[in-house]
Amino acid sequence: MTRIFADTGGSGEFIIQTTALDLDAYLAEFSEALAEALKLSKDEGDLAAFGILKNAMPIAFKLSGYRADTVNESRTLACGTIDPHKCKVVSSAGR
Repeated sequence: MTRIFADTGGSGEFIIQTTALDLDAYLAEFSEALAEALKLSKDEGDLAAFGILKNAMPIAFKLSGYRADTVNESRTLACGTIDPHKCKVVSSAGR
């Protein structure tokens, strides 16, 4: 599952969270979640895309085998400075 969280405090920050184990699964799920998130952001799609992609890319790098210092890994991968538990899910894809 890949989920995109938006800060409900209005900071414009996003967190990407995934349980994908490989790059192909992540990209498939992320692209679906991104499309949904951008539909919901209507007026500020370009700013939302920037905020989402800046945290989605390090996860893709990590899954590709590169070092990604900003990615925290446990059972799910997440990248961003806000707490997903204090945010709303703006889109989700996968199981």
